Amino acid sequence: MKTVIYFTTAILLLTFSSCAEKDKTATVIKDCSGTYLRIDKKDYHVCNLETVGGFKDGTTVTVAFKKLAACDGSANDAVICYMLHENEGWIEVETINGGN
Repeated sequence: MKTVIYFTTAILLLTFSSCAEKDKTATVIKDCSGTYLRIDKKDYHVCNLETVGGFKDGTTVTVAFKKLAACDGSANDAVICYMLHENEGWIEVETINGGN
């Protein structure tokens, strides 16, 4: 029984840890439709805007984030235009460093 519990716990830990992206180099993209992080030519919509508020458009950063199914953060309160900005979905920034 203990073996099954340990095995199940290990599988769950691996599954949940794989959802987070760690130490990726990204470019901050800001336009009227929102704030994004561009990683490998793909844009990810930032849900928690306060984490990237101090970075200007075009800034290169190192970031750790997790993908979200939906955004319940500060991005929902932002005023946006109705321009389509193709993206890979919502992310929540866990850590961000840079500014060169």
